[in-house]
Amino acid sequence: ISKHLSFSRAAEEINITVPAVSLQIKEMESNLGITLFSRANKKIELSAGGEYFLLYARRVISTLNEADTMMERLRGTQSGILKIGLVSTAQFFIPLILAQFKKEFPTIRILLEVRNRQQLVQLLHDGIIEIAIMGQPPKEVDTRIEAFANHPHLFIANPGNPIAKEIDIDPQLLNQFELITRETGSGTKTIMQNYLIEHRISPLITMEISSNEGVKQAVAANLGISLVSLHTVRDEIKSGKVVILDLQGTPIIRTWHVVALNKRSSSQAAEAFRYFMLERGNEIINDHFSI
Repeated sequence: ISKHLSFSRAAEEINITVPAVSLQIKEMESNLGITLFSRANKKIELSAGGEYFLLYARRVISTLNEADTMMERLRGTQSGILKIGLVSTAQFFIPLILAQFKKEFPTIRILLEVRNRQQLVQLLHDGIIEIAIMGQPPKEVDTRIEAFANHPHLFIANPGNPIAKEIDIDPQLLNQFELITRETGSGTKTIMQNYLIEHRISPLITMEISSNEGVKQAVAANLGISLVSLHTVRDEIKSGKVVILDLQGTPIIRTWHVVALNKRSSSQAAEAFRYFMLERGNEIINDHFSI
């Protein structure tokens, strides 16, 4: 509920009814003697007491996850549950990698959390996930960071855009067009902002979209130009729905990282996945996304 600020969305995520969720919260509030959520103007917010209790709840969850990890290590098993978090851009190639990984480790059960970068950092901090796949590694938490593949970013446009077929395009020309960007907290948005600052341009940003699919559809509909990861647009480029703009200073090459917490022992499942990503991740990505 604290994540979604919605009883109905929380119930949907954990597959129980809304009345069951409400009943459990009422019982918890009765036991604690405080109100966890304030309900005003049809909005749900954590109360002050709820904010404090959430901190302790996260500590409990993190401690239980560490206990599970240690028991798994003592059993010496490579089965169990692997909890992976990834930025939304990574969901375009992670299934390919997991398909190969599962061939070698068929007994491992995998749980995926797809979030933006800021949310992943919090999940790592709280011990909800063991490993994160992201571009820009976090400085906010103590982590082990290992690069496994290049991550190109480039500008795309509708094929009918006036500069779609031009070569070696001056970035200043972007000032003549509307831009579409990802949401605040997205690594892709940060990369775009850095590019605009570096080239001292300030095009009109008319749309902010919180998903890669939404950005691609908007560009294909000729609503504007956008910066995207190459790993998200392979199919759209091959089908001719969008084209890559030959802008100076692109592609912008970033790096994919496997990120794990330093302060806890990794499960054998997590270690197996980490080694697999470092050994095979780049090869699998390049085989599929070369254009």
